[in-house]
Amino acid sequence: MTKMRLSRIVNRRLFALLVVAMVLGVGVCSYSEDSPFSAPPKPQPVAPPPGIMRAMNPMVSLSATQNYSASRVSSYEPKGGPRDNVWVPTDGSEMTLAEIEGPGAITHIWTTHRGTGRDLILRAYWDGSDHPSIEAPWGDFFGVAMGVNALMNSLPIQVSSEGRSRNCWWYMPFNESARITVSATRSEENLQRSTVPMYFYIDYRVYDSPIEDLNYFHARFIETDPAQRGQPVTLAQMEGDGHFVGVVMGQRGRTPGWFGEGDDMITVDGKLSFWGTGTEDYFCDAWGLRVFSNPYYGAPVVEGREVGDRLSVYRFHIVDPIPFRKSFKFEIEHWPWISPWPNTGRDYFSSVSFWYQKSLHKAWPRLKRIISNEPWDEHKGRWHVEDAVEAESLKVLAHESSAEGSPQPTVQWEMPNLSGDHMLAFDSGGKGKFSLAIPVGEPGVYTVALYYTRAQDFGKVQLRVNGRIVGDCADTFKKTDDLTRPIWPPKRFDFHDVRLKQGENVFEFAVESKNPKSTGYKMAIDCLVLKCEE
Repeated sequence: MTKMRLSRIVNRRLFALLVVAMVLGVGVCSYSEDSPFSAPPKPQPVAPPPGIMRAMNPMVSLSATQNYSASRVSSYEPKGGPRDNVWVPTDGSEMTLAEIEGPGAITHIWTTHRGTGRDLILRAYWDGSDHPSIEAPWGDFFGVAMGVNALMNSLPIQVSSEGRSRNCWWYMPFNESARITVSATRSEENLQRSTVPMYFYIDYRVYDSPIEDLNYFHARFIETDPAQRGQPVTLAQMEGDGHFVGVVMGQRGRTPGWFGEGDDMITVDGKLSFWGTGTEDYFCDAWGLRVFSNPYYGAPVVEGREVGDRLSVYRFHIVDPIPFRKSFKFEIEHWPWISPWPNTGRDYFSSVSFWYQKSLHKAWPRLKRIISNEPWDEHKGRWHVEDAVEAESLKVLAHESSAEGSPQPTVQWEMPNLSGDHMLAFDSGGKGKFSLAIPVGEPGVYTVALYYTRAQDFGKVQLRVNGRIVGDCADTFKKTDDLTRPIWPPKRFDFHDVRLKQGENVFEFAVESKNPKSTGYKMAIDCLVLKCEE
């Protein structure tokens, strides 16, 4: 008998003994009388504390008596058949989906339609009010901004079916009545059709008596396009006595690279109470954003970091609402990574803020148009120094350079801190110059303001006007932060008592020296301003 065959027989016998032991309930590794260790005692609970039993498991509430009745309003076809939808007209008129008598509360809304998240606007009116307490594009209210259909899986909002099946479980109480409406926007898709087929159902509760401590649910949509230079973007602003429970923010970039160095700032009852550390930090992520979805925070849409790319993020304060007694304001800085200064981006931003408050909020301006549904302009918000002559628009008369290839002045795109987004750049190589034709309408004595950009490899620039030296050399060297900001915003250099003639004047820029710390002899002009002194 071979060793392999013998091994197989032994293994089979051991396996058979193991099966018998398991059937008989014998522990294979049980404690024996010869064991140096004692067997552990049988598990026993400790004595419960005295008093009335109060179970703390959140699932226990399902076993408690439910003190309400439940029902549903839906788009079902009363006559039968598969067409269980409503037809929303695209003329902008408001269509009522549900009118519910109170006291009660809406607990769940499900909806789907063929289209995008900014084809329709949702509104809700509580207790007979003639202005809505909820007003937002369909998709933004259901957690995904920018009109993009995308998946998300949060606690109060969940979206499936490639972003087309939308659900929310926000609790929306009322005492007298609730009215839910829908209207179509002038989106590109809606302009091609007369109606939008939409399916929905709204689940609600009815109570026997009024709700005593009633806080009305609110949601409001805001767009900012473009973000204003020097000012943060407002994501939420409300008055009253209540608590903030979350926000869905949309963004579309007009600056390349990472947009979100801006901090979040929350002012409660007129007092700055929160100052955060960065855009993605407020939305509970780090080191930029990528697509993900969590119960309280997430990013359903992250298209990239190029101009025109879109983003949608959310943060819900379910376990950490922020109370306010008089007022609440939520702002966020718009700060592109390539800029050393805050609030210098000019991106598109949107927000839907969610909150509860004891009284109905005063009427806000009705949402009549959605800016993002209009043609996208990547240059919107481009700014210029007042009365500036843009260097990139001027005629180059001559140039000399000792750099390799004897490069000529070139127009470069650099944003967001340049007037007109462009500059005229030149590398002298250590001994070089170039001249520009500057048109002047009236002869006279002028102050010339030159806006030179700065960098670590920039040199000192000597200006000559019509052959005459003007002022001292301008040192355009700047030690940057070694991140991704190689070009620093321009610095203004003023030159006084410059006599200019009518017509074409020759401005010559020579770079033949540099700061000892500089690594090169380059320069760049953003723009110039001529102001007559006479």
